Amino acid sequence: MFTKTFLKIFNVLLATLVLVAGLGVHFSIANSADSPWQMFRHDLRHTGISPFKGAQTNKLKWKFEVEKRITSSPAIGLDGTIYFGSVDGKLYAVSSEGKLVWTFQTGGEVTSSPAIGPDGKIYFGSRDKKLYAISSDGSLKWAYETEGEIYSSPTIGKDNTVYFGSADGNLYATDINGNLKWNYTNKIYSSISSSPSIGDDGSIYFLISKGIICALNRDGTLRWNLRIGSNVYQSFSSPAVDKDGVVYVGSENGIVYAINPDGKIRWRVNSGKTVQSSPAIDSNGTVYFGSYNKEVYAINADCTLKWNFKTHGWIESSPAVDSEGTVYIGSSDGTLYAIDSKGELKWKYQTEGWIESSPLIGSDGTIYFGSNDNHLYAIGN
Repeated sequence: MFTKTFLKIFNVLLATLVLVAGLGVHFSIANSADSPWQMFRHDLRHTGISPFKGAQTNKLKWKFEVEKRITSSPAIGLDGTIYFGSVDGKLYAVSSEGKLVWTFQTGGEVTSSPAIGPDGKIYFGSRDKKLYAISSDGSLKWAYETEGEIYSSPTIGKDNTVYFGSADGNLYATDINGNLKWNYTNKIYSSISSSPSIGDDGSIYFLISKGIICALNRDGTLRWNLRIGSNVYQSFSSPAVDKDGVVYVGSENGIVYAINPDGKIRWRVNSGKTVQSSPAIDSNGTVYFGSYNKEVYAINADCTLKWNFKTHGWIESSPAVDSEGTVYIGSSDGTLYAIDSKGELKWKYQTEGWIESSPLIGSDGTIYFGSNDNHLYAIGN
């Protein structure tokens, strides 16, 4: 009798512990998903779409100065801390009030954009050939060294796998403790500068610098690849994936491609100049991107032009789109533009340097972005 009673109690306790552990994992992932802008291009599919309404005016809340230019795009944590890198080799953590929280020094320029994991760690690459994992207090957890500089911004999958590219020609997949799960080497050993995006089925998409887009299965095996661009040194445009698995990516040849899940081209649109800007894709299938021809485009799902907007400089910044369809994007003319859903200027904010950094939209509508004038800006009401 005692043994049966003990076993019943033990089984209840065991079931409770399993349930609590399961809930702990669930809450961790849910909290990560609640971050207003967790990684480069907002989410796993790199849609660039925010559920929040962005700033309605160009009012400056604050600006934060660093030692050198900021081309890295910021991410924001659940507590409102903004994380971004600089060419000065540091990762910065800045409070929502614009005050320095901490810095972490690497051995090379930090142009990679940080990603925030479900465990609260911040992951980013440096040109010192290392991917770093930093605790929320600014201390080093681990570093994974590759054989090439890391421009690629890491993406963290649903299973907490960290994906990133390197100039050594590899796409790496590590666990959140820095242990290698697998790596994919492209046969021509071309640099991987773009940030990998992940479809709902776990497929991984990225562009290598010889103008080839690759699709991998979740185990790192090749599904397909497709040449879409010219034979150039760097390709920074990162793919966006819609809910149906269609992939959108820009190219050095000025064309933005829509590619079906099987690797066949669905449509293409030619801007006439290089597209380094990573496309955004909304739930209606509208695609947004900037071009070196100084224009921002909104293309309907059927490849017809919705609108285009002229700036005064080439565009490398990638668009952030708010819940009302307003597009926020920077230009080499030093201006951040807010363009409404009809393609009309809502407002603009002038900095003193090129804006290569891509903006993020906070939960209160604040727009955060970096400039080559060595400042991170917060624009909001």
